[in-house]
Amino acid sequence: MGYVSVFIVSLLLAIIGIVIGFRIGQELALHCETKRQYWAMNAICYVVGIVASAFIWAFGFVVLVFATIGLLGGAIAGLKFGFGSEGPWKKVDKWMGVKNKHLDAKPRPEGEEEPELMSVADPGPTQDRKTRRGK
Repeated sequence: MGYVSVFIVSLLLAIIGIVIGFRIGQELALHCETKRQYWAMNAICYVVGIVASAFIWAFGFVVLVFATIGLLGGAIAGLKFGFGSEGPWKKVDKWMGVKNKHLDAKPRPEGEEEPELMSVADPGPTQDRKTRRGK
């Protein structure tokens, strides 16, 4: 009966790790602007996950290793969902019709201003309540 409880706790830790890792991965993806930064962040996630798992395993906390494996898997999935199509996911995203506009956008040359989409310089004529009601 002890093995069943260890299995259930390990599974719960893995699921909690996946959820937390997914959120961490999405936050990390916000800082990735290029494919190179995405792959670098992927590599960092793998290295941190493997080192943390090995460190915890070395001290004998085998049940906690499932949490780090879940964190690693969730972080990689969160990076993919946050950043978009890259690597083996390109075919899946193309098949499902996912658009990745941020990857197609060309960076602006330095010194060039962003276009003004909404002007707030001239608010126009002000109206009081009486003129808006037609009085």
